[in-house]
Amino acid sequence: MAFMTLHLRSNALELNTVVNVLIPQDVKKDEKLKVLYLLHGYIGDHTDWMRYTSIERYSWNYRFAIVMPAVNNSYYTDTVSGLNYFTYVSKELPEMLSNLFPISTKREDNYVAGLSMGGYGALKIALTYPERYAKAASLSGALDLDEIRRIAQDRDTWFNAVFGYKPSQNTPTDLRYLVDLHVKHDVTLPDLFIGCGTEDFLYQDNLKFKTFLEERHIKHTYIESPGTHDWAFWDAYIQKVLAWL
Repeated sequence: MAFMTLHLRSNALELNTVVNVLIPQDVKKDEKLKVLYLLHGYIGDHTDWMRYTSIERYSWNYRFAIVMPAVNNSYYTDTVSGLNYFTYVSKELPEMLSNLFPISTKREDNYVAGLSMGGYGALKIALTYPERYAKAASLSGALDLDEIRRIAQDRDTWFNAVFGYKPSQNTPTDLRYLVDLHVKHDVTLPDLFIGCGTEDFLYQDNLKFKTFLEERHIKHTYIESPGTHDWAFWDAYIQKVLAWL
């Protein structure tokens, strides 16, 4: 695998940003690679997956391009304060990378996954654009924004800078709203993977989302095991995600 760090100008963000990319270095002529957008969590950045897991070594068994962007604490959202992180990750970045690298733009070849805040982001991106992503995976995902707002309490200044002061329920930032919207219009959804540790502070939120998917008969894979909200769990589970993809 080749590993590179790209410094890009984002028109959506109106600033320069950084993305890490893993890509096979023996790409064949006319080959188009599958691509996995791998998203970091709150307080993280584009280096987290490389620093805290063995994602490069695990990727040796797969012919994926793995893209790891940086979005600060944006929750992969076009923020009310004006920074369009959702547009950047879901639209602008794929367009730029498809011009730079031999990656496929076919739905069946595009995947997105993430941890915690990035787990929310992965499902949000895939459920907003189900015609573009075949699979999406959330590890220890922050899947209920209103519950995250409650947990944040004294740290809600940043949260409000992203989402504003109104509840997220029944808006396009609400994962359940997106699922129900597509079910109503008989849209084919991506296959979903939900993984969470049983000692994770977000475990109950993940169980509730699992139940919600079951009630809607949405195709998904759910896996849990002992573990908390940490890199030991995510290092183990990203291997499960790669195999599932």
